[in-house]
Amino acid sequence: MVQPASPLISAVFDVNITAVTSIVHRDDSRNTSSVQSLFRREKVLTPAGQVTVVPIISGNAWRGILRRTGETLLAEVLDYTGQLPPAAAHLLRNGGFLRKSTREMTPEQERDLKALVPLIGLFGGAANARIMSGKLVVSKVVPITADTAHLLPTPPPDGPVPESIHTILGQESTSHLNDLTTHTDTEARPTMAAAGEFSPIRLDTETLIAGTRLAGQLRLTHATAVEYALLCDILTDFADHGHLGGRVAAGYGRIHAQITSTVTAGTPDPDLDWRSEVDTNREAAIDTLTQLT
Repeated sequence: MVQPASPLISAVFDVNITAVTSIVHRDDSRNTSSVQSLFRREKVLTPAGQVTVVPIISGNAWRGILRRTGETLLAEVLDYTGQLPPAAAHLLRNGGFLRKSTREMTPEQERDLKALVPLIGLFGGAANARIMSGKLVVSKVVPITADTAHLLPTPPPDGPVPESIHTILGQESTSHLNDLTTHTDTEARPTMAAAGEFSPIRLDTETLIAGTRLAGQLRLTHATAVEYALLCDILTDFADHGHLGGRVAAGYGRIHAQITSTVTAGTPDPDLDWRSEVDTNREAAIDTLTQLT
C-alpha cells in the first residue's frame, strides 16, 4: 500500500538583527578600484512622500550568506570533499552557472536532485543547462530608522529608533602600514616614510555602525519536512554565528539575530532529523551531483 505523502510546509520567518560590529556592504556600481568604499544605497519614499537615499543590504547578498551556511552544514553530512566536479561544487556554494551542456537536465532529474539534496530544493540554482527554482524567498535587509520603519515587513521591535539614516552611517579609515614593513624598529618608520621608501595605502570605508538594528524576512513555500528542518538549522547558525556584508576576516559584519517563525501551512515534525534523512541516501546524492556539468 502506498503511503500518503507528507503535507508540504509553508512558513514566514521574521528576522531582527543587531550589528555587533560595524557592517560593510560596498556599492559595486561605483569604481571598485577606488580606495574609498561607499555603502550600497537605494532610493526610497519616506512617510512624508520625500525621496531619500537609504543604505540597504541586498537580498542577493543575504541569500548568498544563508546558502553558504547551508552548504557548510550539508557538507558535514554528505562528506563530499574532493569528490564533486566544479559545476556541482559551484552549484552548492554559489548557485551554479548556466551554460550549454551535452546532458541537459530533465524535470524528473531536477526533482530527484532536489529530493536528495534539500539545499538545492531551498535555494535552487543552475546546472546542466537548466535553471532550477528554489522554495525560499529572501528579502532585503533594511536598517531600522524613522525613514524606513514603514518599509519593514513587521512593526519595528521595541527600542529607540534613529530619526535619520545619517546617524547610523560611519566612516572608518585603515592603512596597510603594518603589512608593508618588516622592520621592528618603530623609531625608523617615520624616517622611512619621509624618505619615500613606501607610501602606505589608506582605505576609507563607509559602514553601518555597531549597534544598528536591521530587519529582514524569509518566506518558505511548499517545502518538504526535510527542507524545513534544514532551513531552521541554517537560521539558528546564522543567528548565533552569522555575519552580514564583507571584510569579515577584518572584524566587520558580526551580528546577533532574533528569529520569529510562523507556519502558514502544513505541520513540521519537531522530532525529524534532516541529517539522518540525507545521510540515508548519501551515495545516491553524491552520484547525482557528480553527473552535473
